[in-house]
Amino acid sequence: MANHDSGHCKDCRYFNSQSTHPSGGEIAQCRQPELEDFDLMVAGDCGCNAFEARAEADRSPGMPRDEPSPMMH
Repeated sequence: MANHDSGHCKDCRYFNSQSTHPSGGEIAQCRQPELEDFDLMVAGDCGCNAFEARAEADRSPGMPRDEPSPMMH
C-alpha cells in the first residue's frame, strides 16, 4: 500500500513515464535526484523508500513530459 514512505514506481513522481496511467510492467527511468546519476531503469511494479506520489496534474493528458526513456533490449 502506497504511503509517504513507499509505493509502486508507476505511482511515483520520479517515474519518467510518457503515459498518463503507467502500468506495472512499464519500464522507465527513475528521476529521483539522488539516484538520477545512475540512469536507473525500473518497472512500474518496483518500489523504494524515496517514493513521492504523483500529483493529479502530473497525470493529466497533454502535460509536457521529459524526453522518452530509452528502451531496454
